[in-house]
Amino acid sequence: MVKSKQFDKHVALDEAMHVFWEKGYHATSIQDLVDRLGVNRQSLYDTYGDKDRLFLAALTRYQELQHGPIYKALARQAPAAEVLRGFFDQMVENLSSGTCKGCFMANTVTGLASQDDSVFEIGATNHRQLEAAFSGLLLRAQQNGELPPDRPLLPIARFLVNTMNGLGVTAKATRDKKVLKDIADVALSALGF
Repeated sequence: MVKSKQFDKHVALDEAMHVFWEKGYHATSIQDLVDRLGVNRQSLYDTYGDKDRLFLAALTRYQELQHGPIYKALARQAPAAEVLRGFFDQMVENLSSGTCKGCFMANTVTGLASQDDSVFEIGATNHRQLEAAFSGLLLRAQQNGELPPDRPLLPIARFLVNTMNGLGVTAKATRDKKVLKDIADVALSALGF
C-alpha cells in the first residue's frame, strides 16, 4: 500500500491562501492547489474537506496574518495623525508595488460576499475587528486632546476602514502611487489630520 505524503497543515494553508489570492476562488482548481502544495488530492480532502472549506480556512488565515501588523501599527504610541499617516503611507507603498495582488479580503468580499454567507461572515468579522482597532487609536487621540471630545469615534473608525478597503480596491485598477496617496491624504485631511 502506498503511504500518503505527510505535510505541514499550516504551510499548506499559507500556500493555498496564495493560490486563491493570485487566481481567485473560481479560477483556482483542485489541481492548482495539489500542484502548488505538492500533496495528493486525498490528503487535501482528508485535511480540509473540499475546496470551499479550504478557501474559507485560507481567508481566515489571511485575516489572522494581516491583523497582527495592522494592530501593531495602530497601537504605536505617537500622535494619532502621525500613526495614521504612517499607516496609510505604508499601505500606499505596498499597494503601489509591482508585486502587490491587492487585498485578499477586499478581493474576496467584493467578489463573493453577496453569494456566500460564510464569506460574508468572515468579511463582516474582519470589518468589525478593524473598526475596533481604529476606534482604539481614535479613543487615545480623543483622550490626548487630538480630537474634540464630542466627535463620535465609531463613524470615524468606519470611515477609516472604508478608506483602507477603498485603497485596496482602487489598487486593482491603478498602481499609480500618486492616485493612492491622494486618496489617503484627502481622507486624513477630512479628519483634520
